[in-house]
Amino acid sequence: MVSILLTVLKIIGIVVLVILALILFVLLLVMFVPVRYRANGSYQDGTFMTRLRVSWLLHMVSVKGDFQNGQELHIVLKILGIPFFDTLRNKKTKPTKTKVKPTGEIQAASSENDSDNESYEDIMYDSYEKTETDRTQDFDVTPEWPETKKLDTAAQSGAKKRNIFQKIEEFIGKFVSFFINIKFTFDKVCDTIVRIKNNINYYLQLLQSDSTKQALIVCRGQFGRILKKVAPRKFKVNLHLGFEDPAVMGQVLAMWGMLYPLHQGRIDIQPEFDRAVMEGEFSFQGRIPVFVFVHAGCILFFNKDIKRLIKSLRQKVV
Repeated sequence: MVSILLTVLKIIGIVVLVILALILFVLLLVMFVPVRYRANGSYQDGTFMTRLRVSWLLHMVSVKGDFQNGQELHIVLKILGIPFFDTLRNKKTKPTKTKVKPTGEIQAASSENDSDNESYEDIMYDSYEKTETDRTQDFDVTPEWPETKKLDTAAQSGAKKRNIFQKIEEFIGKFVSFFINIKFTFDKVCDTIVRIKNNINYYLQLLQSDSTKQALIVCRGQFGRILKKVAPRKFKVNLHLGFEDPAVMGQVLAMWGMLYPLHQGRIDIQPEFDRAVMEGEFSFQGRIPVFVFVHAGCILFFNKDIKRLIKSLRQKVV
């Protein structure tokens, strides 16, 4: 019995270890196998066309995108070579069929509707006659008037006097409340200005502190490192460029020569000095390692200066 229990526990332990090893292997693949991308495009005669390809793990997961001005973006997602998502395929819909009724049925239905309408009009006409007779009977009743009107005129004059006094009181109350609201608004604006001034002084002191400067240096360094790893490693641009004014083309070529240490001949320009033209093509490729983002996130999360800066920013200034 004990040997059977130990065997079962051994099998469970082996299964758990295998699952953990698979999870660790997948995590290492995601972190250290980069996502590769490449793109190319061209611009000629007002037509812009580009094509983007993104793949991961020897094209086991790939995304393709094609775009041309005047047309819709076409995106295809494939996993192990099997398409799982296609924008053009998803937009295809089945045509709907509409049933057409024969003319005989239409005529029969119209005749039934006419008979129903006639009966409905008769009923409405009878009901209208009845209501008219009831109205005439109601108007035949003569109203009873009071014999004396002196009490009514006195009450009306008293009500008019009370209404005048009420209007005067309402006007005075609105006039006083208007000046009270102006004073309240002015005090509120002054408090807001003082609060904004205190906030500005607080944030200026915070930015000038040594810990904030160190935190900004760390953030800038990690951001630059990410850009360096993610930027295209290979790129090529061929331009056919021209302007009507030769002086403008000369300035462009001078700037292109000054930037040669940056592009190192990867940007080629074919100049035209007598006519305006703009054509060209480009291509680039690179990779995006996930480990760079994880490493930068860990450094930013455990940095004491950044934690202190975030805590200071969350504090409310009185």
